[in-house]
Amino acid sequence: MYMKWQSRAPGNLLASILMGGLLLLLDGCGFIDNTGTVSGTVRYKGQPLSEGSVSFVSEKGQVATGTIDSSGHYTVSHIPPGPAKVTVQVVSAEGPPPMSFLGTPKPTQGKATGPKIPLRYSTASTSGLQLNVTKGKQEFDIDLKD
Repeated sequence: MYMKWQSRAPGNLLASILMGGLLLLLDGCGFIDNTGTVSGTVRYKGQPLSEGSVSFVSEKGQVATGTIDSSGHYTVSHIPPGPAKVTVQVVSAEGPPPMSFLGTPKPTQGKATGPKIPLRYSTASTSGLQLNVTKGKQEFDIDLKD
């Protein structure tokens, strides 16, 4: 009996190694998604924003961004799980972006067609918006105040 087990051991080891390699390959190719997708509505003074973008900045500085549609709805995919700071930008295509995600806010250049929002929401360090992102889908409505 000991001999039979010993003769099967290399086969079991090989199968385990191949299965582990296959899982790593699938994970590396994106077949196993360990990220989160967040969606919701952005409102300012109770009214949905009609343009702009929402960004999630992970603790490691990874940024995932989604566009706000005309009804104020957004979806951001491929966000690493864990605590994230959230930014909201309303910027016209006529000018350059108003800031960097982690830096100091700069005045907006260009003209947004929707309402102007307080500049503090444009950077992770000043927005005050946070979410603990989980794997899979979750909802996060954003209500901006003056």
